[in-house]
Amino acid sequence: MPSKSRGLRTSTGCLTCRKRRVKCDEQRPACANCERVSKECLYSEKHVAPRLPRTLSARKSSDASTTPAIANASAPSADEDSALCISSAPTGGLDAGNVVDSSQSWLPFPIEQPDVSANVLPDENFFLDDSLFTFGDTLTPNFGPVEWYDLLAEDAIISMQDQTQSSRWNFDITSLSRRQSPRQSLIPEVVGVTFDNADTQATVPVIHKPWNTEHKIELTSQELVYFEHFIQVVAPILDLFDPGKHFASVVPHLALRNVGLLRSLLAVGACHMAIFHPQFHGNDVVSPVPPSTPASASSLPPSTSKIAEQYYYETLQYLSQNLLYQAYTTSHEILATAIMISTYEMYGTVSNADHSNWDRHLRGAFWIQRTMDSSGESSDGFQRAVWWAWLRQDIWAAFRTGRPALTIHQPRIPMSELTSDGLATRVIYIAAKCVQFAATPKDGDIAGYIEAGETLMRMLDAWKRILPASFDPITFAPSYTSPGSSNEANHISPIWIHPPAHAAAIQTYHFARIIMILNQPSTGGLNMYQARFKLLRESTSMICGIAVAHQSQNLPSAFVSFQAVYAAALCAETEERQSEILHVLDKTLSVSKFPSKSILDDVINVWRGTV
Repeated sequence: MPSKSRGLRTSTGCLTCRKRRVKCDEQRPACANCERVSKECLYSEKHVAPRLPRTLSARKSSDASTTPAIANASAPSADEDSALCISSAPTGGLDAGNVVDSSQSWLPFPIEQPDVSANVLPDENFFLDDSLFTFGDTLTPNFGPVEWYDLLAEDAIISMQDQTQSSRWNFDITSLSRRQSPRQSLIPEVVGVTFDNADTQATVPVIHKPWNTEHKIELTSQELVYFEHFIQVVAPILDLFDPGKHFASVVPHLALRNVGLLRSLLAVGACHMAIFHPQFHGNDVVSPVPPSTPASASSLPPSTSKIAEQYYYETLQYLSQNLLYQAYTTSHEILATAIMISTYEMYGTVSNADHSNWDRHLRGAFWIQRTMDSSGESSDGFQRAVWWAWLRQDIWAAFRTGRPALTIHQPRIPMSELTSDGLATRVIYIAAKCVQFAATPKDGDIAGYIEAGETLMRMLDAWKRILPASFDPITFAPSYTSPGSSNEANHISPIWIHPPAHAAAIQTYHFARIIMILNQPSTGGLNMYQARFKLLRESTSMICGIAVAHQSQNLPSAFVSFQAVYAAALCAETEERQSEILHVLDKTLSVSKFPSKSILDDVINVWRGTV
């Protein structure tokens, strides 16, 4: 039976609506959509852009894969004839231009997809208008590394002034001032540095930088403890989605020639050790404090967390002296230092529920990366690694505080050209946009808000549809129980996806989908409610199933699991389900050690309606 909206295929609409992928009423001189959003309405002459026929394989796959259920719930895209679009497989009625029923945008793609020819790719012409999202003063163009440092120094000075004299390090606050004369550039010296990393050559000639030491820094016995803890425990968390493992293999080598980066790395290692091994939080330090440290004046060795704080202040002291080098403000060293500082502040929220410092420092890291034009698609592998690590932190911080995630990046590489690793990180970006969507005020452009929500749902569905087999669960007989994965949560079956980054990506997908379902305006009735309820149940089961699997009981996986399980807990509908998810979240937090278990109380307060 031919499509009821067959006539739409011969109608071009205005160029603006075709780019935005919305239905055009073709009024002239300006259509209603363009007038509504105050955009220029342009039309092309039909003889200028003739219709391009689809390939035979595309027509066959399109006709063969249209099941009655999908055909009744969808209509062909209005701009299928665009010369700018590649031939695509049917999208199950998720095109915004031809939605017959308002509930259709919530219908997921069928679990069993029809066989589609390799040259038929999902439609990816998604237009997401960032002007809809509010970022406050974050995007102020004159913000950069110097302003970032001023925030750090101000917070540090306030923190030190709030401490008693006996509990404070013997630290000169005036050393944090950056009011010094600019230094002259030095003649660069070429040296060789060896990296064992997929994104770099075996031996790379690098220019000796005046903000680095000429020789590798020798670590003390105490520093070695925190250095090793960072490499072995913290770096894998940051490297989960990075095939190059830059934080484990590159950052430590950079740190051995840069005092500021080394101090920030040690601060992270010590801070995390205080959380990971509480027995080291008190006076039972791992090794004696060297006489050269300020703690040598004390009769008792300091706690690990206090040592971390001292390393952090020394990092700021280094920054105050080296931000004067213009080249340093765009170096790998400052990029790595910025993410180390935000990571230090992140772990600091375990003992202090105030997220304000962490939020400000994430914003500062955003400014630094923006000055370098860093993104998840940068040609520099190190910049990519830092950007994704930063975005993962920002998503959680933004979600918890109800602010928009800070990314303004627009991907240039289509999903169809991404590797499996690229697909794993692409869903992180989509999740960030979903957090932006959830934090956007609903009293503004409601039509644009609804349109953005539909676009994000199509992006999620397109991502899910294009995934290779490595993102699928590994099936096993129901009678099999993997070691350590006994069904602690009564009705939650373990779900194993390998490799771990792909399991985390699937959790991130469902995290983002839950956010969208809970925040997208509903204009439908009972059918839409039931469709949303079904999707929430599916996402909750998948998130918790991955979280309870034996293979997910490790720090890198748990760092993603707790965020996804927390989102799943927000939509638990029965007391039995709430109890199950709360148990899973508690177990996950026991592995991740972050954030504080106080979020369990937050979840309970949400269920009780007291938040």
